[in-house]
Amino acid sequence: MKIDITEIKDDLGAIMNTEFSLDLADRKVQGQEISIIEPSNAELKVVNSEGEYVIMGTASLSLEVFCSRCLEEFETELEFEVNGEIDKEEVEDAEIDVSGILAEHIRLAIPMKYVCNEECKGLCPSCGQNLNEEECDCIMHKVDPRLAKLEKLLPDKE
Repeated sequence: MKIDITEIKDDLGAIMNTEFSLDLADRKVQGQEISIIEPSNAELKVVNSEGEYVIMGTASLSLEVFCSRCLEEFETELEFEVNGEIDKEEVEDAEIDVSGILAEHIRLAIPMKYVCNEECKGLCPSCGQNLNEEECDCIMHKVDPRLAKLEKLLPDKE
């Protein structure tokens, strides 16, 4: 993603605002397959500084990911701040390439684990049943008879 900086290139301290759509392909980040849904956009401010161009702003993505607990696919929004610098020596033809800065900030903004909702019960470790849809009768959910008396110490769940 390149930004034309012709209007601020020769004016030290000049600021340019730009807004554009991000054209990103699906990618694998931290071992997770991430599907990016269009449209995704960025609002950036470019400042002509002494030895570099300073890039600041925000970006947002719509993602299609899998829940880490129940493995169901769901959509979520990801909004993040963008801050970076590009050395003036790297600039060619009055265009700066911000794709490296955006890719780095996307990797930092993506959580390690996605959860479809905080109340997600996940999968049964024995049979693999999605516990959000229905309960199963696996032994993993039954109290060990040797510890059954301790269950009386817990408050009633109602």
